[in-house]
Amino acid sequence: MIWAKKIRGGALQFVLFIGALIAVLLMAFVLLSYSHILFKKKTDVTVELIQAADKGLEYSFGKLWSSNEVLENPKDNGIGIQTKIQRNHWGILELRSASAQKGKLQFTKMGFVGQANENRPALYLKENQRPMVIAGDAKITGTAYLPERGIKMGNIQGYGYTKSQLIYGEKQRSTSKLPELDEAVTQQLKKTTQFSFEPQGNEVGYKKGMVVKNSFKEETQIIKGFLIDLELTQLTGNIMVWATNKIVVHSSAQLQDVILVAPHIQIQDGVSGNFQALASEQIAVGKNCLLDYPSVLAVQRPKTYSKEKDQSNTPNIFLEKGTSVSGMVVYLDENEENGLRAHIKIEENAQVLGEVYCTQNLELKGSVVGSVTTNALVALENGNIYQNHLFHGRIDAPSLPSEYAALPLADQPANQVMKWLY
Repeated sequence: MIWAKKIRGGALQFVLFIGALIAVLLMAFVLLSYSHILFKKKTDVTVELIQAADKGLEYSFGKLWSSNEVLENPKDNGIGIQTKIQRNHWGILELRSASAQKGKLQFTKMGFVGQANENRPALYLKENQRPMVIAGDAKITGTAYLPERGIKMGNIQGYGYTKSQLIYGEKQRSTSKLPELDEAVTQQLKKTTQFSFEPQGNEVGYKKGMVVKNSFKEETQIIKGFLIDLELTQLTGNIMVWATNKIVVHSSAQLQDVILVAPHIQIQDGVSGNFQALASEQIAVGKNCLLDYPSVLAVQRPKTYSKEKDQSNTPNIFLEKGTSVSGMVVYLDENEENGLRAHIKIEENAQVLGEVYCTQNLELKGSVVGSVTTNALVALENGNIYQNHLFHGRIDAPSLPSEYAALPLADQPANQVMKWLY
């Protein structure tokens, strides 16, 4: 006789537990494999989007289109990626962004862009019916566009020109009209510095010691006031400081990519950073400042209807000794004539690495590694004014790094990235 053997309930539970555990492990493995495949596909698409954004920016270089128009790159349509390129302005710098999208995935790349030119002239001096005079330790290296009457040696306060050549490069004829900056640049500067301008964005109250960082993908942060002292302050990114009277930047302030807008801007001794200073009256830069690329110092003087000439001897843009500016120094004046004073003055041992553009009078005692475009040169020594004289100043175009991108000229679109943004 065979007796039936009973199986304990605990053993059955153990078998069910093992089966459930195996099922969970199998499901986890399947889920992990699926997640890995999905992640790989997403990674591949992201890489394609990044490449498409890069190609979109490259596609836009060399093309002219308005700020309100969206440019599309048709080359990526075959792989299902749509790339759109837009151009705007941050201050007077052109901000160009390329957005690549496929399904719900999107990647945006943006940066300041400018115009690279290996054949940039050292000097463009407007035709003004008088010769240029070079004296002292002055030196011009690179192509120089000069008036019909050319260039000759001179003597100021006993300092004559002693070098073997007047120009270390080619000489070309200039015209009675300066090369024009891109209209979008000049209109942007005029708009930003005019009395009726008031910035739009998220207004934040200023206090000493504040730290603000703001992405260019977010709404602009605005700091407003009558007189603003930037001291012990860190401001980075998409931020505009706007004052109805004056902005003072102390050496303890740390500014990166921000815009300063006021009639008067004073940058005290020892300031370092990277920013745009846009004014309607004056920008004064103290000693031993270090402004990194692409910094901008720009003054736009409005048209006045007074027939009296400006008798002030104070330059509208003044760089003191030991200061270095990597970027653009720009003075635009809608008045046809504004006296014999210097509107831009660059002191001895001060340097601009980039470009100086002046529609009135430039006094250059320091150096410009790059390009100078000016209506006239002046030298002021011991109360005497020497017209069309370059005294001790140096201009060296070939030493400007090839990576440098300048403000675009009219009908010559941007073709190089100045700086990637965030």
